[in-house]
Amino acid sequence: MRILDQGRGSIFSPITPEDFRRHMRSKAQKAHTDKRMDLKTAIAEFVKPGNYLSIGGFSFVRLPMAFLWEVLRQGYVFKMAGGSRSLDFNMLLDNNMVEAVDASYILGMETLGIPYHARRLAERKEIRGELKICEWSNGTMAWRHKAAAMGVPFLPVKSLLGSDTFKYSGAKKVKCPFTGEEVALVPALYSDVAVIHVHKADMYGNCQIYGMLGDDIEKAKSARHVIITTEKIVDAEEFRRGPSPVITQFYVDAVVEVPYGAYPTNMPGLYYLDLEHLKEYLAASKDPHGKKIRAYYQKYFFNPISFQNFLDLNGGMATLERLRKLEQLHNGGENTDGFL
Repeated sequence: MRILDQGRGSIFSPITPEDFRRHMRSKAQKAHTDKRMDLKTAIAEFVKPGNYLSIGGFSFVRLPMAFLWEVLRQGYVFKMAGGSRSLDFNMLLDNNMVEAVDASYILGMETLGIPYHARRLAERKEIRGELKICEWSNGTMAWRHKAAAMGVPFLPVKSLLGSDTFKYSGAKKVKCPFTGEEVALVPALYSDVAVIHVHKADMYGNCQIYGMLGDDIEKAKSARHVIITTEKIVDAEEFRRGPSPVITQFYVDAVVEVPYGAYPTNMPGLYYLDLEHLKEYLAASKDPHGKKIRAYYQKYFFNPISFQNFLDLNGGMATLERLRKLEQLHNGGENTDGFL
């Protein structure tokens, strides 16, 4: 197949489909084991400096914030998939913990505005060669995870063709050997670690998610290690009665119970996002000298001794109850506690 054109971007994850198959063959033997542990243990066991990281969730929905709270305290530097949500990338970059990113949607906070500190850092670090960026669209990032989940080295797509994003991507343009049409080939994206927050899971790692799934299933299926944080651990019998889990135990390495583990982002059906906290983060990020954003992290991430302490600093149960009522209001007043 002749390559007609190619982007100038780099491929940051070196894992190939055959590498991944070998890994999964050995991992399958541990599928039916009790994987419950705390976050510190999960990070110590499965997350290493220099790993390629995939974070679950979409926009401000269902981000694994308890994991972010803990890993920011470790100070590791990662390569990562940045797309369809940005708060995770912004916070890791704020703390100099990203050396390379596959970027589709980063450095934006939807209608809330721009996280200026992270944006300034990204511009400065890229010029200095301290941050490598390869550009993609949200669609092609999802298809890259999908290709990896399917066990194929790439997928042919029409996205990117004719755009500047193609020039700065790692995609290649070829002529389809069947139709003669030009297509872009996007490479499979395997990560070392995927971290996904779910509504409920059993001790083996079978998981249920309500609301938008995004590409979290594909992320789970294409990561060497999967850490699940969950609002609640339930008996395995619940999944035998159905409905079937959206992520199954074969892919999961650690199950960590963290109620309100997506705060201050939204957990569909349970609690709304905390706009006041997100606005406080954005306001701190505007300080051109960085003093206010450092004070923000010191107050909320480095001084507290636990994620529960972080929740308490933000108003504790009074705030969480307010967000629960707001979420139910957005669901037409329906009491959704029952599905958990």
